[in-house]
Amino acid sequence: MRTGLFLVFSGFLGMAPLALAQAGSPRDISADQRQMQQLEWRLREDQSRLAYDRRHRANRAQIHADEAQVRNDKMAIRSLRADIKRDRQLRRHFHRHEL
Repeated sequence: MRTGLFLVFSGFLGMAPLALAQAGSPRDISADQRQMQQLEWRLREDQSRLAYDRRHRANRAQIHADEAQVRNDKMAIRSLRADIKRDRQLRRHFHRHEL
């Protein structure tokens, strides 16, 4: 039992550096950037819908729903930017230590 747990635990520890290296891979960064472009496009679309609803005096519930969607889009973009920044830092860190 103890040996089995030790093997599982050492397996997790052995995989951690590989997972971190994968997180900073160029493929992962470019996928995040593509996703961020899609989110930015959706944000612009939601902002224009909100502006349209405000101009044409849509009901209050619709305006609140649009505002909530814009907030959600902004939070998702902020989170994705942080992921990209972290991935780039990890990539720089691993490239420095590989040499």
